[in-house]
Amino acid sequence: MDSYEQNYINGQWVDSIGGTPHQVINPATEEPGTKITLGTKADVDAAVAAAKEAFKTFSQTSREERLALLGRIVEEYQKRMPDIAASLAVEMGAPISLGNAMQAPAGLGGFLGTMEALKDFQFSEKLGANTVVYEPIGVVGMITPWNWPLNQIALKVAPALAGGNTMILKPSEECPSSAAILAEVMDAAGVPAGVFNLVQGDGPTVGAAISSHPDVDMVSFTGSTRAGILVAKAAADTVKRVHQELGGKSPNVVLPGAKLEEVLPPTIGGVMLNTGQSCIAPTRVLVHKDQNSDAIAVVKNIVESQEVGDPLAEGNHLGPVVNKAQHGKIQDLIQSAIDEGATLESGGPDLPTNVNRGYYVKPTVFSGVTPDMRIAKEEIFGPVVTLMSYDNLDQAIEIANDTEYGLSAVISGDPAEAVAVAPQLKAGMVIINNWGPAPGAPFGGYKQSGNGREGGVYGLRDFMEVKAISGLPG
Repeated sequence: MDSYEQNYINGQWVDSIGGTPHQVINPATEEPGTKITLGTKADVDAAVAAAKEAFKTFSQTSREERLALLGRIVEEYQKRMPDIAASLAVEMGAPISLGNAMQAPAGLGGFLGTMEALKDFQFSEKLGANTVVYEPIGVVGMITPWNWPLNQIALKVAPALAGGNTMILKPSEECPSSAAILAEVMDAAGVPAGVFNLVQGDGPTVGAAISSHPDVDMVSFTGSTRAGILVAKAAADTVKRVHQELGGKSPNVVLPGAKLEEVLPPTIGGVMLNTGQSCIAPTRVLVHKDQNSDAIAVVKNIVESQEVGDPLAEGNHLGPVVNKAQHGKIQDLIQSAIDEGATLESGGPDLPTNVNRGYYVKPTVFSGVTPDMRIAKEEIFGPVVTLMSYDNLDQAIEIANDTEYGLSAVISGDPAEAVAVAPQLKAGMVIINNWGPAPGAPFGGYKQSGNGREGGVYGLRDFMEVKAISGLPG
């Protein structure tokens, strides 16, 4: 069993102050896979004090010094990518091939993209007779999820560093080792003591302590909308900046007459990848009624070609979902769709036939789904596709927007026709004939999918304060 039982505070690995042992369950075996210590408010206090002190000097570093530091981090990160992939296989069930090809590289991309943004970032600009400057915001608290752990961590840590901030990171207790490996990367890269601090723990204790701490100037959270609301409430008393990327329920608007065999494989693949555990997975597939039967056949063929298996084995199979609770939620939603009258085309409840333990989910397809069904409203976070039919494009757009979320939306079909549809979709990202975010483009959503943006220059701005200076000599 791997063990990361210490926190990284002020440049040193230290024991928790009163923390409790915690075992992370391997979702493929249902047995303990990693041991950590869940931290305490006292641990957060120590990390915040270190970050506050380090901010005095790190905030004064130059663009060139921060670029050099980020470059060293990238070098050290690349050395540890196989270790990161292995840890994700054990803790969240991400197949080792996916970890090496996408999960670990996603974190690397966050650092590289921030470096590009920093190179040309305008820290000062003239606005009439005034000067507007971007300055470090201070101590940043970061609370990150388990599904794309290094991607979400990098999209916070990298711009915080680039902006001259210091930070405290609390990763998900479901997937803690990759964050500990990143702490080792930061140490090896020579990040000054106190600039980056890692406190392991859960949301109700460590997350709440970070969100409410009076010396934390900003809290950046990625996770569920339910948890994001709690973070915002905890942060309200100190009026700190709250930066959030929350849940999603992305539609896939298939334009009338689209060539289904061409446009559906890349977007349905987005529901299968990472066993469906992606906040922007386009699970709600909206198809014109005249193409409904053809779409069912195409989607079934794609989904039924997906195999599940051991995350430690190489291959393109799906692993289990992260834990027992998530598995139970997915099974409950699948059963609700059956009970509410949707047609189960493939998959369904119970374990796949080739496994006898683990939190595996059958890749599943439902047709005949209507907007009032639970499975059309709630975020599934599993390999489940729902097909919904529409009469005309106006109705499709209405259904697509009929959600409390607004993280992303997909349009499948002729890009020339998609031009008129994209502005009508209430989402922070609209992707045509694909599903993943574009490098350098702002990542974030409308409505209850959060506020603020990550990635590139927009992410860098969100981790900085804006100051107006008036009356300077000409």
